[in-house]
Amino acid sequence: MVRLYALLFLLSCSVNSFAQPLKVCTNEWPPYTLLEDGQVRGIDADLLHLVLTNLNISYDITLEPWRRCLRKMSDGKLDILLDAFYSDERAKGMIFPNEAMADSAMVLFHARARPHLINSVDDLTGLRVGTEPGYAYSNQAFAKGTHFVREDAPTLDANIGKLLLGRIDLVITDRAVGLYTAKTMGAENAIAYSPQPLYSDRVYAAFSKRPAVAALVPRFENELRRLKSSPEYAAILRRYHQEVPAQTAEQTDARAD
Repeated sequence: MVRLYALLFLLSCSVNSFAQPLKVCTNEWPPYTLLEDGQVRGIDADLLHLVLTNLNISYDITLEPWRRCLRKMSDGKLDILLDAFYSDERAKGMIFPNEAMADSAMVLFHARARPHLINSVDDLTGLRVGTEPGYAYSNQAFAKGTHFVREDAPTLDANIGKLLLGRIDLVITDRAVGLYTAKTMGAENAIAYSPQPLYSDRVYAAFSKRPAVAALVPRFENELRRLKSSPEYAAILRRYHQEVPAQTAEQTDARAD
């Protein structure tokens, strides 16, 4: 009986602690997150909205520089860090659900005028690769390699600009993000990418370890998993001109029959 009362008390505390909306932070990473008509939209922002709405959880989301989002999470001023790559260091201070928001193919873009077809990290010898500050590049051969230069720029737009000017040789980023950004810059015909991804990764909605927030993770990952095979998710992907995974498309078509 004592244990039952203790459990009810903890549940009550958890409910009461969400009288205020969850604080969510991410950076602009189109098509996953972007600013549209003053609202944070994009594949993962829209998907997060569906999950939290279905769980009856209110939230506020802001687009800020990635390092500022990381600092807010570290300082305990944030509940969810959206579109975070996993790293052992990050896992010390946040919870990564078992279900990811999206799979990410990390590719190397080059200027069409100066092509570099790269199949592995070994092919980067002597080259300068544009990276972004605060990002966790999970391929250790890339993150720690000394036979090439990793050079930060504040944004992907800046990196693509440097690429076109010949100040760097390559830019590493998610394939969909790179293509979307190049199109918005009017540079889609001036750049290309190596078809072989340098590596694949996953991006997550990472949660604060505060008990009230951590208690949401099992419900969140279950609802996220369910939605990723739903017609709603297929519609989100199509809205941002992305391919619908075969399994999602099949389940969507089956429900329509």
